[in-house]
Amino acid sequence: MAEAVGFFKPLTILTNLLPYVPGYTGFSSYVRRVMPGLPGLRLVVGADDRVSCRNDDWLPDRPPTSRRLALLHQLALTQHGVDSKAALRHTGLEIADLQVVYSPYCDALLPWRGVPQVITCHDLTPLFYPNSRRAALRYRLWMPFHLKKASAVIAISRFVANQLVEFGVPATKIEVIPNGIAIEREPISAPASNDLIMLARHDLNKNVLFVARAFARILELQPNWNGRLVIVGKHGRETQALMRLIEQLPKPEKVLLINGLHGDQVIRLMRGSLALISASRMEGFDYPVLEANAEGLPTLLSDIPVHREFYRESSEFFGAENDPCYLADSIIRLASDRLHWSNLSIAGHKISKGLSLKGQQAAIFRLLRNF
Repeated sequence: MAEAVGFFKPLTILTNLLPYVPGYTGFSSYVRRVMPGLPGLRLVVGADDRVSCRNDDWLPDRPPTSRRLALLHQLALTQHGVDSKAALRHTGLEIADLQVVYSPYCDALLPWRGVPQVITCHDLTPLFYPNSRRAALRYRLWMPFHLKKASAVIAISRFVANQLVEFGVPATKIEVIPNGIAIEREPISAPASNDLIMLARHDLNKNVLFVARAFARILELQPNWNGRLVIVGKHGRETQALMRLIEQLPKPEKVLLINGLHGDQVIRLMRGSLALISASRMEGFDYPVLEANAEGLPTLLSDIPVHREFYRESSEFFGAENDPCYLADSIIRLASDRLHWSNLSIAGHKISKGLSLKGQQAAIFRLLRNF
């Protein structure tokens, strides 16, 4: 764990990790990536569904098991089923001893008073493209309480910051701190195959059907296309329509649906592909694009504000509501034009070097120590 620096005492930050869900969701990956660079206590639900304050980077490997707490956890209401204040007192501290509470989720500790709280808003997409009625209601009715409680709100992009202002959050409370990445490998220098990778749940916002239709157009134009479309993501509302479309393809085995992969498997898949595609209608940041850039993998992106904000110099764009034939043509060109592939690869890797994980962690720490 990182040690605090200067005048900052190691135990005056407490991070609220009660909503943590094991697995490879975007939120969980954010926690595993960012938290080892920040000091202080972690408030977590551990063994036997007991909440504790820990001074290390341990994270639970399973969600709560009791029926009541499991339900609250699914509803993002875990804090209302545990005695978090007692867990803090067990360390010998009171709320008044804390300098600030930080949450990598949009989840303030609502019953806690007398201590500043900083929360992170990753996106407001469920207000526009909810994958369930529950998600829409939670964002519309419950999130305002957390945003009001927070002393500051971290937005992971200017796009999210603008959405928060429209949602009623004062601009003075918002700090934009983009996601960062640690580059661990040399970028790939050439495509290892004509495979296309898409990391997306089968929800309306992710637009998986659009990409599948573009791939169908590729197979129509080039029946001997020697690549696959690999979609990694959980099933959702679009799954049935997606599977029907795949069944109609002349070579349905060319589309591979994978429910989920751990991080190392995703990286291997990226490094063996021609390009990563994101056709999302709305995103708060779209971290898989940054992951692809860090590996030197070119990215083909929907023309939405957040993609333009971060990746306008490194990606090829297409209209996500337009004819998918344009995307198909772009993919065929990328496969045949090695110089174009290399230019996108080099530009993307440059973007990833400018968005460092250490820079993100340092920016969060600077914000927290100001309280």
